[in-house]
Amino acid sequence: MATSDKLAEINALIAERNSEFRPIGEIAVDRGDGETLWPVSKLKLLFGYRPDESIRPALDRAKIAAGHAEWDLKEHFVDGDLFNEPGEIFVTKYAAFLVIQNADVQKRPVALVQAFFALQIDKQLLEDEKRLRFRYEVQTENKKLAGAAVEAGVKDMAKFNGMGISTLYGGLSVGQIKSRKGIRESGTFLDYVGSEELAANLFRITQTAASLRRQVALDENKACNTHRRVSDDVRQTIVRAGNTLPEDLPRAALGIDKLLTVKKRDLTKTLPPSKATV
Repeated sequence: MATSDKLAEINALIAERNSEFRPIGEIAVDRGDGETLWPVSKLKLLFGYRPDESIRPALDRAKIAAGHAEWDLKEHFVDGDLFNEPGEIFVTKYAAFLVIQNADVQKRPVALVQAFFALQIDKQLLEDEKRLRFRYEVQTENKKLAGAAVEAGVKDMAKFNGMGISTLYGGLSVGQIKSRKGIRESGTFLDYVGSEELAANLFRITQTAASLRRQVALDENKACNTHRRVSDDVRQTIVRAGNTLPEDLPRAALGIDKLLTVKKRDLTKTLPPSKATV
């Protein structure tokens, strides 16, 4: 099971990196059709280029690559006249990513901007970061739920947790959940599920804890029944929304520990050395 310290460290690094992303978002403009564009002259400075350095070679190579991919160049490389900025070129997130791939990789800021646009276009990267955030929150809130359960008189935590999980998963035990998802690894199954499933469990956990704290004269049976009732409410909410039930969601490709290792490596490349360790 991933430790809280590891999850906290990586989530702190992601938050630090997101603060470094802020200047990139601040120079973006809205084209008016929902598409966001970035001016190349300002992106160049964020790459680490001097004002007098030319980024034209990287821009030209990006256009060639886009042409080979049969992109509409006017759609992705927009003339600045549209924004009353003659001589400027505005690029979409896809074009910006191509420009970065052809920029001077010796300039450390290039890695940061590349990471920003990779997140804009890569759904798996976004999912990975959501998963890390929700997994940390599930761990943190589960500890609070355990405290509330003990205060309510619960002594058999396995029974208490099992009742809530089984109800959320349509009567399946933890072992059956793991078998259904093809999770053969030891430890908690929550280290091997995606952000959508983690979010459902987070809602189960936080709402059960809140319900336990509001009630009086509780005992173990009442607390277990509260967990069951809240979990059933969460499940029925998923059904009413027409979303996939948690037992039918696929397992994640990477276990959370491996994902933590991969993400830390990537963040270390992206952030300046002084900020890459916490």
